Amino acid sequence: MIQQSDVKGRAKDILEETLDREAVIVLARISEEMQLLFLAHPEPGGEKVKEVVTGFFLENGKSEQFIDDWIKTSQEYSRTRGLSEHDQPKAMLSDLGVFRFMNFLRDKGLTDDQITIVLTGAVQQAASDQKEE
Repeated sequence: MIQQSDVKGRAKDILEETLDREAVIVLARISEEMQLLFLAHPEPGGEKVKEVVTGFFLENGKSEQFIDDWIKTSQEYSRTRGLSEHDQPKAMLSDLGVFRFMNFLRDKGLTDDQITIVLTGAVQQAASDQKEE
């Protein structure tokens, strides 16, 4: 099994090797925007999250069909993870953040394996940051 520090180190290496300074700034902005969304909606309802998700995707030129499919997929994924109805809207916001990161990294030419390592490293970093608080 890969140690957490190994994954975080590999994630950092991948980002440093493949992204320029501008891209790192964009990733930081995505993270900041998602943090602000969670602060603005600490206990979001399902309809509010659908409104946020729909607004984001419409601003980015996605079709109504894409948005409907994305929301349904996120809801199904939340249910398969065993999340309660109460926790599903927060999970959908989280899914939006992951989607944004993945899309950006894919646009920058990272492979699916590299994206998985980067996201795993980010999750581990966030978990260790929470433990320190």
